[in-house]
Amino acid sequence: MVESPIVRISFRDFAQNPYISALHEGLATILPEAHWWIADENFVRYPFPGDGRGPYCPVSADDEARRDEKRLWCKEQYEKRSVSSCRRCSGPCCDGYLQGFSFFKYRGQYLGGVGVCHVESSRRTFLDSLLKIIEGYLSSLAVTLEDHDDLELVHTIWSETIAVIDLGDLLKRIMDELLTALCLDSGLILLVDEDGEFYPACVRNYPQSLLKSRNLDVTRYEYIEHMPSPSSSLLQPLSESDPLRLWFKRSIEQEGVVLTEENSACLAIPFFRNRYLIGLFLTFTDWAEGVSDTKQFLIRLLSTGGAAALDNALTQERMNQRRRALSTIHVVHRLISSSSITFKELLPKIGQLTRQLLKTKKCSIMLANIAKQQIVPEVALGLEKNEIGQKPLRMGEGLPGWVAENFNPVIYHPHGGAKPPWKDSGDAYPSECYMSAALFDNDIEGVITVADKDSDFTPGDREILVTFAEQAVIALRNARIHEGERTITVKALRSMANLIETHDPSRPGVTAITCHWAHRIARELHLNEREKRHITYAALLHDTGMLRAFQTEMTLDEQRMKGPQLSLRFVQSLGLPKDVGQIVYHVNEAWNGKGYPDGLKGNQIPLGSRIIAAAYTFAALLHRWNRESASERDLQERALRIVARLAGRAFDRDVVNGLEQSIRNPVKEDDFFI
Repeated sequence: MVESPIVRISFRDFAQNPYISALHEGLATILPEAHWWIADENFVRYPFPGDGRGPYCPVSADDEARRDEKRLWCKEQYEKRSVSSCRRCSGPCCDGYLQGFSFFKYRGQYLGGVGVCHVESSRRTFLDSLLKIIEGYLSSLAVTLEDHDDLELVHTIWSETIAVIDLGDLLKRIMDELLTALCLDSGLILLVDEDGEFYPACVRNYPQSLLKSRNLDVTRYEYIEHMPSPSSSLLQPLSESDPLRLWFKRSIEQEGVVLTEENSACLAIPFFRNRYLIGLFLTFTDWAEGVSDTKQFLIRLLSTGGAAALDNALTQERMNQRRRALSTIHVVHRLISSSSITFKELLPKIGQLTRQLLKTKKCSIMLANIAKQQIVPEVALGLEKNEIGQKPLRMGEGLPGWVAENFNPVIYHPHGGAKPPWKDSGDAYPSECYMSAALFDNDIEGVITVADKDSDFTPGDREILVTFAEQAVIALRNARIHEGERTITVKALRSMANLIETHDPSRPGVTAITCHWAHRIARELHLNEREKRHITYAALLHDTGMLRAFQTEMTLDEQRMKGPQLSLRFVQSLGLPKDVGQIVYHVNEAWNGKGYPDGLKGNQIPLGSRIIAAAYTFAALLHRWNRESASERDLQERALRIVARLAGRAFDRDVVNGLEQSIRNPVKEDDFFI
């Protein structure tokens, strides 16, 4: 940040300028008896450079009380005239003499001045003329110094600001330089988004709530006719009917800011880039007259340089945003090509990736039902109570329902005042801004809605969400296809097991019943979809090695040695995941280490193997007693007691507890992947 010139300048240093010495040499002959001196910003007197005398006349040089009185006189005279354009004063000195003082102001701030005292009362007219000349001379030097420093400042801005890439830092920098150049302390910068709409981007000493304002009801294309052309004077007050002035005034007054007649002029500085309006600087001030050509030149340089830097920063920000989007979409592409992830696993992953991509705290995914008449919530991340996205919606109802019906992506500001086009669903919209995009693949598949981002959603965000949704719907479609293929595989394996065991592919045998209960235990133990799928495959294939044993005369020891190996080789021949083979191979291990083939103990045994071992014993007992007249629940309780007695020896106690809970919590058959 370039330091303000106000901070750097000391009038004592400035008075060493040879032009000040020349002023004394040229005017001292008008009042040869007068005593010249200078004062600093605290009204403390110092000797006039080159005069060779002290800061006080002979009468008061040794009188401390008189010295303090003179210092206070200068301060009081300045305070009386600080709000006026007059920069000089005169009055009585000591012992009938007169004194006068001309103030030096730089960018509206008092820094010191030149004083004359010990002037005879009869020569007041000469004193007033002398002070007027000094005042004009100091004013001219101040303007020249301001212009010089402004040009130096702009040169520094051009060399440093153009290299600033971060948009937030750049906006603060441009705001600082404009306020310094205009001698103001408050302002607002509006930028234009990719839809051509204005939005507040940076505010200084106005309510921060302005940054959340949207729906300004004016676009760049409509407003361009209100702006001066890039070739004319850029610093102009807006008319009272100007739409942006009306919005600005209404917005700050709603926040308690009071505008008086003195500060009701609204100044605007446009940022043009090759005649393309990028944004505007706005402020209310007491400015009511034109500025010098030099100041206009400075404003033009700041406007042009700011526009170039903003254009670069906005382009860089949008490129970075799209780069992040491409990186995340690449992750989605990997999910698309993955055949192992299930539909249920994919949905929350897409929700998490959406939040990560757009840096939001909230995300909901709603999918269309078969009849395409409703969308039903499937994922709700970070949503508040009664917030939109948590209950089914009819087409055209609420923001997601409207997007599902019309396929158009929407950025919605609930508190902007504009009435939305959709039917009211009764849901709440507590966040400042929402964005929805359709999941569309030949027909509507669902809607992704995000909210609660630190900044407002932009058209660039909307484009990214639409692109992401296009990839997500492909991933969901592929997940359904792979899931259908897995379902066919499971049904085929189950039917073959039933045919071998019961001679009827539709009549469940021990293997199918084992698979059913293994899946229910896995659910009670909160295993993920992948683990449950592996247990399903393993439960249907865990005894395949015994088919060979039935075809040959094997001893019990040979069956124990060769059965697991044959089952493992069969699983490997099907190309199933390695974990499935390990579960099948160790399904006959015992919790106490007395099982086979490797005598593993406790948690050394794969969890899937422990689950299937308990489920197989439970299923075998149920199958053995299925012709008895007892109720199904009684048979289950009876079998559970037998399995429970073996907990800690043959079976894992946690698995047995899971079996007990699955009996206590019956679910629909459709909930299982069998």
